[in-house]
Amino acid sequence: MKMKMIKIKGVYTGILLIALFTACKKNPVVPAVETPEVSVAVPEDPNYQTVAASIEISPVLEGAKFVWINASKKAVTLKFKYTIDGINKETLVDNNVAANGTVTIPIFELTNFSIAISNTGSKLLTTRLMGVLPVQKSEAKLAKTGWTATASSEINNPDEELNGAMNIVDAVDLKSITNPSAPSFWQSDYNLDPIYPYPHWLIVDLKQAIKITKVGLNAHNDGNQGFTQFKLEGSVDGIGFTNIGGGTDKTFNPKITTEQVFAVSPATAIRYVKITLLLGSPYPCLGNFEAYARQ
Repeated sequence: MKMKMIKIKGVYTGILLIALFTACKKNPVVPAVETPEVSVAVPEDPNYQTVAASIEISPVLEGAKFVWINASKKAVTLKFKYTIDGINKETLVDNNVAANGTVTIPIFELTNFSIAISNTGSKLLTTRLMGVLPVQKSEAKLAKTGWTATASSEINNPDEELNGAMNIVDAVDLKSITNPSAPSFWQSDYNLDPIYPYPHWLIVDLKQAIKITKVGLNAHNDGNQGFTQFKLEGSVDGIGFTNIGGGTDKTFNPKITTEQVFAVSPATAIRYVKITLLLGSPYPCLGNFEAYARQ
């Protein structure tokens, strides 16, 4: 009986050892397998191209008006790039969903536009190139209130003659103080020996920056005391001057006493106008100055 119990006890001990050994053995680790993401190509919605094809441009008063059709009413973005007075500008119409879109951009001269149209957030876009000359305001002669004028030389002596530079910015029909039979005028100083040579110049201060479109000049009523060639320049500060007459010298007829008009195109609004006389009589004169702008 005693021997049987020992045998059973041995069997029990063996089972226990096998269980302990099994519990201590590590389970094998199965490596994780990463499944690559499959990129699904999303076809580009061509709505932006349909909108781009529908864009129309028309001139309005000092502006360009754009209209387009977006029948699907899906959001589109339109970016208008253009240049005014040498400055690059941009107008953005973002997330536009109107069935009939429109935008008006202020311009003052012939302007070219580059228009980029895309679906909102899209990397794909199309571009339209369009240009237009706006409807412009009519030109008007500016009031000369407060204007002043200076010159490279002048005759302005109470004991002799009063033909200073300021006479070109007074009323065109105002008579000369020292020669009542003639309108007032400017004359270069001829008292030196030798007299002042060409070029002579006059500078008119408009007192405020204005984008003028043309100037008007009147000759002295004595056609033998005039000039025949000159250039026009403009300045914002009275120091640095640039050509505003198209880069070419102008021809003036000293025998015509009515106003002679010359187109100008300053890049920006200017305060000072410089008239440089290049050729003509040894005793150049100028009767009057006017300036015009669109108002």
